[in-house]
Amino acid sequence: MRAWGEVVLDCENPPRFARILRKCRRVRRHSTGTKLQLPHMKRSSHITRVLAALFALSFAFASAAFGQGITTAALSGSVSNKQGTPVAGATVTLVHEPSNTTVTTVTRANGLYDFSGLRIGGPYTVTANGEVRRDLFLDLGQTAEVNFPLDTEIVKMQAFSVTGERDTAFDSNRMGAGSNFTDEQIQNLASMRSDVQDIARLDSRLLLTSLDQGGQLSAQGQNFRFNSFLIDGVEANDPFGLNSNGVSSLRGPIPLEALQALNIELNPYDVRRSGFTGALMNAVTKSGTNRYEGSAYYEFTDDGMRAKNPRTGDKEYFEERRWGVTVGGPILKNRLFFFFSYDDFRRDSSAPVAGFKFSAESLALIDQVLAKVKSMGYDAGSFAGAENIATQKTYLAKIDWNISKEHRLSFTYRKNEGTTPVFSGVTSTSGSSLSNYWYDTPRTTESYTAQLFSQWTPDFRTEVSWSRSDYNASPKNRGTPFPAVGIGDLTGTRTDTGAAATGYLNFGTEFSRQLNELNTKEMISKITGEYSLGNHVIAAGAEVNSTKYDNRFLQAYYGSYTFRSTKAWGTTPARSSVENFLLGLPTSYTDAQPLAGYTIDNVFARWTYDAYAFLLQDTWRPTQRLTLTGGLRYDIPTVDQAPPYNAAFDAAFGIRNDYTIDGNSTLAPRLGFNYRVPASRRTEVRGGVGLFQGRNPAVWLANAYQNAGTASSITVNVNGQNSNGTLQPTLQFQPDVTKQPIPAGTAPTPTINLTADGFKMPSIWKGNLAVDHELPFWNLVATAEVTATQVEKGLFIDFLNYKEAGVGTVMPDGRIRYAGTITPNITGTPSTSTGGRRRVSTFADVYRINNTSKGESHDFTLALRRPMKNHWAASVAWTRGHATEVSPMTSSTAGSLYTTRAVFNPNEEVASTSNTNARDKIVAQYTRQFDFFKIKDTRTTLTLVYEGRTGHPYSWVFKGDANGDGIADNDLFYMPTGPDDSKVTWKNTAERDAFFAFAQTSTLSKYYGQVLSRNSESSPWTQTVDLTLRQQIPVFRRVRAEAYFQIMNLFNLLNDEWGLLDEVPFTYKRRVAGTEYDAAANKYVYYFNSNTLDGVPTVADETQASRWQIKVGMRITF
Repeated sequence: MRAWGEVVLDCENPPRFARILRKCRRVRRHSTGTKLQLPHMKRSSHITRVLAALFALSFAFASAAFGQGITTAALSGSVSNKQGTPVAGATVTLVHEPSNTTVTTVTRANGLYDFSGLRIGGPYTVTANGEVRRDLFLDLGQTAEVNFPLDTEIVKMQAFSVTGERDTAFDSNRMGAGSNFTDEQIQNLASMRSDVQDIARLDSRLLLTSLDQGGQLSAQGQNFRFNSFLIDGVEANDPFGLNSNGVSSLRGPIPLEALQALNIELNPYDVRRSGFTGALMNAVTKSGTNRYEGSAYYEFTDDGMRAKNPRTGDKEYFEERRWGVTVGGPILKNRLFFFFSYDDFRRDSSAPVAGFKFSAESLALIDQVLAKVKSMGYDAGSFAGAENIATQKTYLAKIDWNISKEHRLSFTYRKNEGTTPVFSGVTSTSGSSLSNYWYDTPRTTESYTAQLFSQWTPDFRTEVSWSRSDYNASPKNRGTPFPAVGIGDLTGTRTDTGAAATGYLNFGTEFSRQLNELNTKEMISKITGEYSLGNHVIAAGAEVNSTKYDNRFLQAYYGSYTFRSTKAWGTTPARSSVENFLLGLPTSYTDAQPLAGYTIDNVFARWTYDAYAFLLQDTWRPTQRLTLTGGLRYDIPTVDQAPPYNAAFDAAFGIRNDYTIDGNSTLAPRLGFNYRVPASRRTEVRGGVGLFQGRNPAVWLANAYQNAGTASSITVNVNGQNSNGTLQPTLQFQPDVTKQPIPAGTAPTPTINLTADGFKMPSIWKGNLAVDHELPFWNLVATAEVTATQVEKGLFIDFLNYKEAGVGTVMPDGRIRYAGTITPNITGTPSTSTGGRRRVSTFADVYRINNTSKGESHDFTLALRRPMKNHWAASVAWTRGHATEVSPMTSSTAGSLYTTRAVFNPNEEVASTSNTNARDKIVAQYTRQFDFFKIKDTRTTLTLVYEGRTGHPYSWVFKGDANGDGIADNDLFYMPTGPDDSKVTWKNTAERDAFFAFAQTSTLSKYYGQVLSRNSESSPWTQTVDLTLRQQIPVFRRVRAEAYFQIMNLFNLLNDEWGLLDEVPFTYKRRVAGTEYDAAANKYVYYFNSNTLDGVPTVADETQASRWQIKVGMRITF
């Protein structure tokens, strides 16, 4: 057992925050340092105790300010007399005209005043010192500035404008990098998927890829899972980390029609913003006002409005429909308001094409199988019924209550229900499956949010919020529980080649869905208080995030049976596969159960993660031109349960497998500034630097719980003949999933996943420096900005059970040689021996998730923007950048995270070009409003969006396993100096000459005598243009219609050779030559076969991004 040293806090004289929490807990110290243990609260008293502590904390710290909240806006300014002397005690009144929400304050001794926690939008009216300012609009996350009497220069700097589109480029509290989108901008932009990702990609520092998988949005070279998406302050992220689009829903979690505003923030220096190392996408939904308003919409697209598949040339059937409604208004005028939206999506697609078709003879045999299965009381389904229908329903309800002039409450309810089918085994060329082998993948999210905004005194304000989010993504099997069954050796033909072949019939409950449930419950409580003191606005706060994970996953829990023909085995009597099934005599059987000493609960990943955060920040305006913000954020994670301890593993490796992130805290300082340059035209310099702690997808931590050596899958061959001629033991098929036989024999060696001792949540330093300047023509605003990041705590996986080769440990190019077999893999079929590469033979693969401090990015952006004036708006931005990372972390399991990375040495901690690096990206937008009909409410709006970028990075690798580590197609390629390189010999001169001829036509010719680095190459430049045309149609009084027409990838519509996304498919590697190894000479033996060479980047998996598509729609508003 580990020895623990203890340091006990002084509970008689506790520190200030400890007295508030009223808990003194021990501080544990082990080899990596001190770990603070906070109390784990009982669920029944969670809210009461947390809120009590948070309220106390808001007064315990020397309070101060966040000018604008996560979901709100702010306004500040000064009041002075005609002589310019500050006026103390002047009353300032602010009215949100649509709802008549009224707040008042008085100026401080220096004449300054502040409002925060305000509704976004407007118009607002502000009154002070006998003057009135009207038609003011406030934007999400921005602080507007209004001074009395009127200061013309300051008004120019306001984050609003009375006419035209509001310009948020100039704001004294804007310091970091990002983009802002209003509701009007969101509606004008083309989004074929009605997804926030399509809006966010218009920031030239963000990259949207993998549309066929739902879209993956990355920022500054970070993994898409490292973003955070907030809706009304509640996370809509994928809570566990299994979803390919990074959010908790199958499609976008909120319809664009329900959004009031969207902010994309890369490095906001407000310490309340956390939970990301990529980008923060902050969306706020609409609210009701004193006027009843609403909309109804319907949009449609199908295969007749889309190009053929650019890869196959097929015209694939699909039909996509989306409709919805929004409505808002008063419940009690001036006091209580509501907003509701409903969105319904349905997509009907072609059923997947079977990869294998059974012969008439086999179909007759299958009928016998189905009759036998039916006699067991099970319906296996049929080959028919493959309806490919995906649906999603989204509900949103919101209440805003003006309790009094001092207090405002907002409550939001949101629910997503979506499902899509998975047809397991249908497209395989080695068999097919019956319908009850298929399953559906539902995702349901239900969230509740309450926010209370209070103005206690003219100088002191608080914001208290509570939210809860429940998520379920448990697969839904089509049939009742039944073992997985595969009957082989059935005759038929392959669909792709038409060649005769034999294949499997699969039915029952699919192997990986037999025990597969996923639920999470997240509860977040927050309080912040801000106090205005002279030129300072000081803020303090605290947060508690409690997430309960429940992932029950075990393959083959119901059993998995294979039936093969034994006619070629020499057994008596010889039987066909179907005969064996009818007799209940499998040839192979797999069963997974807990190992001795453990229960099924020990196999599950079930734990509660509690994160505590304490915040302190000061916003200081030493002059009217300079604003400084400095703050600290302290995050403390706790975990209530460790993975099951495996003593045998500890003894074999000298490492415990039950480490967690418990107590491994992060202190994040941040500093930002904004300086308004004295000039004839608006000019500001802004920037800052800070540490941001991000998200670690829970699935990566869950691997340690589910792979602790507590359960194992045992596979045995039965009712047949071993290779030595002896008969395997007899075992009878058991259809009852609760009575599966436990096969005799030794359990196989377990795979272990563990978390490194001292492991911390990912964190990254971010900084920026920017200049915004108003040009003297066309109302253009120019921006030049540099952003940079440096990893503080990144992530990578290492392998602990390698055995190095006894002779020739270092290969000719310097890489380590392991004990497995090195094979050229010319045919593409790995033949590497894995057993011989293990250092400890009683364990199989051992993966550990680790922190790294390596990885960085730097971007330079030039942008021009013209807000909407005189019926047109335009913008263009160009970003050049480079990002590096140690591991792209592109999967969910530790094994795939490790094996898909291209490496020189597999455990190396080396930062190379990021998987999502785009050297250059250009985004341009143009919007023009026309008045062709000269009639009210008949405006025509045209929007064009251009996006061009460098292609996806990729690596050159060996074919097969080049270093004996048992992993194929991941070893970075060594490029010989030439035909006579002393480190390389060739199978024959013909292959050598063919290789160098190929090298001259590729980028390999740049790297003679080098091992190529990961992601050294890029796929070709790609570019698209999207078009949206909207036409207003007056109907009756306030009711009007709008018809719209959208074209995605206009270039491809004009020419089918344009607008294609040519790239190397995931895992972004091009295999070139295989190798064997001459240990005596310490030389590679290269093989080169141009017929099996991976070709140039072409249209691969991303068929959706490589073809034009049209969508039409109609919207009625009132």
